[in-house]
Amino acid sequence: MIASLARESTDRSLSDKRNWLHSDRLVSLSTSGVATNDTHLGLDKIGVDGLPVQGGNHSEAMMRRTQEPSLYESNFTMAMVYVVLMVTALLVGTAGNLLILVASACLKSLRKTGYIFIVNLAAADLCVAGIADPMCVVAVLKGEAWFNDKPWLCETVAAMCLTACFCAFLSLTLASMNRYVFVCHNMVYDRIFTKKACIVMCVSAWLLAFFMEFPNFVGIGAHTFDKKSHQCIWDRTANFAYTLVVSVVLIGGPLLTMGVCYLLIFKKIYSTKLNLYQINTEDPSRMKKVWSETVKSCRMLFVIFLIFVALWTPYAVVIAMDVKDKMPTALHLFVTMLAHLHSSVNCGVYMACNRNFRLAICRLVTCRSQEKPTTSITDSKTTGQKIYSSSGLSSSTFATASSKVITPLSSCESE
Repeated sequence: MIASLARESTDRSLSDKRNWLHSDRLVSLSTSGVATNDTHLGLDKIGVDGLPVQGGNHSEAMMRRTQEPSLYESNFTMAMVYVVLMVTALLVGTAGNLLILVASACLKSLRKTGYIFIVNLAAADLCVAGIADPMCVVAVLKGEAWFNDKPWLCETVAAMCLTACFCAFLSLTLASMNRYVFVCHNMVYDRIFTKKACIVMCVSAWLLAFFMEFPNFVGIGAHTFDKKSHQCIWDRTANFAYTLVVSVVLIGGPLLTMGVCYLLIFKKIYSTKLNLYQINTEDPSRMKKVWSETVKSCRMLFVIFLIFVALWTPYAVVIAMDVKDKMPTALHLFVTMLAHLHSSVNCGVYMACNRNFRLAICRLVTCRSQEKPTTSITDSKTTGQKIYSSSGLSSSTFATASSKVITPLSSCESE
């Protein structure tokens, strides 16, 4: 009997000690917010609230611990400014790029080879403005928790957005090379940029863009909800080498290519203007006229290039420099928003700077029948012939200056 009572007393003491340790462990876990599995104490997996997680779902508990509130909850003013700007951009970008696609399908004057790259760019921009931008607004308002319940949606949006952006870069690069060959090497233009070849180039741009995004599916990179930019996007911190490739090659490469092409185009037009008018280079007023006419001829090319530099360079610099993810949320949010605005600005540039395109859009909107273009290459040759006869230019200079350069690039339009 005495031995039995002693065993019961010992068991009761051990039970009390275990309960005390259990209670102390729960308090410690509740204070530190750390989940663990202590098999020595006979505990189940503990959640962030200090209670056992049903079914031992430790990863979900950790996810709840690490996810942050939405920008709308944490910084209402910043969220509202962002939402207003992004809603405006997505409305303008969606409507403008749809107009480009519809006009190109309905109007014969916009089906020439030079416009194919603009159509491809509009399709890529529409994916960003019409799909990715609305998801950015949802992310700012709902936060990471909303996407954690829909991981497939976050990954789809991130992959589509990055692929469309890469395709837009390649389309702009192809358009720049198209204009360079048209102006500086016009004799081989028709052999290189046939309609079939241009379509193959555009399809290749989409395939290459997806190929450059594919590493995020195979573990080299990743798709995630970025807590700094508050959107579903590729994980810029997963692989620094891939981040550098995106920043230097996929953004810097097209930037450098466009810059070189536009510089050579500007040089060609400038020299042609000098030869065409036989200007005395020592006369400041005449040189000013040459300069102003050259800039006017290239205004759309310059605007496209400067917009690309202004909107994408900050993003490329920030993701390359912020290796340890220490830069503030406001900066990441701002540079990412600038990059997204690019898809909404391009369509406005073409409508504002390209007269033929602007007239085609007006005819489409007002449902008027298509009219003959006010200026044609035949007319330009006649005009050029008069200048050629009065100025004494050589036939080769005349051919390059009048029929091949000036008219198609009166506002740097596609032929």
